[in-house]
Amino acid sequence: MGFFDKIKGMVGVTGVKLEFLYVENPWPYFDPMIKATVNVKSGKDPVTVIGVKGTFYAKRTVNNVEEKIELGTETRTAERCATTERNGEWVKEFPCTVEGGGEVSYGYWVKDMDVPAALANWGGDTPENAQRNGITFFLECEVDIKETLDLFDPSITQEITVYDNGRRQEPEYEEEEDVEEEANASIYNSVIELEGEDEPIDFTPEQRELILSGNHDDIEFELEGMEVYAIYSLGQMHNKVVRMTDDFFGDTKVGLFRINHINGHRDLDFSNPDNWRSIHIDSLSFTFSSPNEWGSQASRFESLSHIKKIALLSNN
Repeated sequence: MGFFDKIKGMVGVTGVKLEFLYVENPWPYFDPMIKATVNVKSGKDPVTVIGVKGTFYAKRTVNNVEEKIELGTETRTAERCATTERNGEWVKEFPCTVEGGGEVSYGYWVKDMDVPAALANWGGDTPENAQRNGITFFLECEVDIKETLDLFDPSITQEITVYDNGRRQEPEYEEEEDVEEEANASIYNSVIELEGEDEPIDFTPEQRELILSGNHDDIEFELEGMEVYAIYSLGQMHNKVVRMTDDFFGDTKVGLFRINHINGHRDLDFSNPDNWRSIHIDSLSFTFSSPNEWGSQASRFESLSHIKKIALLSNN
């Protein structure tokens, strides 16, 4: 028995298998984020998932030597993760015990990237130049399994095709500091407490009728892709009925969209969209809910990365 076989025997071979359920592929070259969903399936024995790490990187070969640049990485652990609903209660995503033969899926994203700038020295300022210079792209996911003692954590990698989506020009806003502070006070209403539960789900008769009607083609406006992150527009959908497409699983559903908090503030004023144009989002939580025969069902999200497309329905 070889050295590594002996180590595997000591820590236990978990038999964990990974599979990408969704990868944003092809990926728009000028976007700062790439998303994926990985499925974790255990072997015959239970395992404990304690984290997920995503890495987006580029490679090229020069003079028969392979070079690699890490473009972005995202690590999620028990100290830095979202919450999810398990067995009727909200818990952290990690740690998660997966019984033998069981499986669990995690959506994740690698964000805050500037790929053209990172690859400028390689001649990768555009996807066309990247291809011309032999640059290829890969998304890797590594799942941290407690039982492997960090020695044999499973990973999966997929090559990513890129395309030119055009570099967006950020709008310029010239605001004096005191005006910005006044706007912040207005949108937050001086409330910063996060203690306590989110507001109970309460549909108006009109909202319930609209959600259950099946007539969801009349919309007031729609946000897609990076437009979703424009809080000054998204805020106009707060506490209203929307049609939302999930970016990880691709399903479209209709329900009540409610922003629970932004940057730790619960009492939010979306009456003037312009007040939100210069707000940087450090943390956010929203709930998507819909009525059913038992009352209602709801999902809570800790970022906007799940939303591929969202439309405000008419007659709200």
